[in-house]
Amino acid sequence: MLTALPVKTNKDNPALSPLFGHAKWFAFVEEGRVSIEANPYDGGVAVVEWLLHRGVDRIITQHIGLKPFMLLAREGVECFYPGEGRIELDEALKRCENGECEPISQHNIEKFTRH
Repeated sequence: MLTALPVKTNKDNPALSPLFGHAKWFAFVEEGRVSIEANPYDGGVAVVEWLLHRGVDRIITQHIGLKPFMLLAREGVECFYPGEGRIELDEALKRCENGECEPISQHNIEKFTRH
């Protein structure tokens, strides 16, 4: 399973970015291996297309726009909310592994969009 998380920096165990489509970096995690890549786009839809092309199965994010969420959901990508405040990559992954991340769905998406 390939998981993507928007992060603030290209350093070990970076904090999650409160932005999704405008995050400067994305961490990709697969089988315990972490790679961090610069976000080549500045906006949710283009970022979603990039993530889908990469084969992402799961997103962990604190905020996401309605349109990017709907595009991801339509493609079967699961989205999860790890909590509010400063959360580092390792902690976000641990929370999801422990079932502590709230699934983002069409029923609760309003809680996670930024206006």
